[in-house]
Amino acid sequence: MRKTLSAALASCLASGTALACDDHIGKCQIEEWRHDYTAVMQALTIEGVATCDTGVVRIRLYDGEGETRKFLGVETAFIEGHIFQTIKLPAARPQALSIKCSIQPR
Repeated sequence: MRKTLSAALASCLASGTALACDDHIGKCQIEEWRHDYTAVMQALTIEGVATCDTGVVRIRLYDGEGETRKFLGVETAFIEGHIFQTIKLPAARPQALSIKCSIQPR
């Protein structure tokens, strides 16, 4: 499982385009993130790095930016050792994924 997930994440071809964190407690921020889409599973994988060691990040997913963006859904990920990962199932391939988030450090 670990090798499969690592291979899927290593094949990530697209990186995140936009990020906005709001409504969070403390100074924890997402530093970097990326996503990958697997057509066979219809899965959207999101992983990233945060400035806090532990916490909970609630991610709102959008296809596009600005007023024309399309809401895709929400996911919750747990920050452990400054990293987080989540998988959205089922999901369509976004043209340009953008996210907004709220973070609560632990």
